[in-house]
Amino acid sequence: MRIIAILMILTLSSCMVSQKTFDEKCCKMEAQIQKLESKANGMEMKEQLLRQAIYDLETKSDTIK
Repeated sequence: MRIIAILMILTLSSCMVSQKTFDEKCCKMEAQIQKLESKANGMEMKEQLLRQAIYDLETKSDTIK
């Protein structure tokens, strides 16, 4: 009976360690995802600004002609 109780305790404790490790990895991955999303939003904004600048230059070029 004691052996079964000891095995159950060891099994439960090993599951808790695995859960903690899993949670830590999830937090790290979520932080990386947020960082990448922020970077992507910045790149999207730069693209829009460049497109607007190109459009403005084309319009100005057409006006000069």
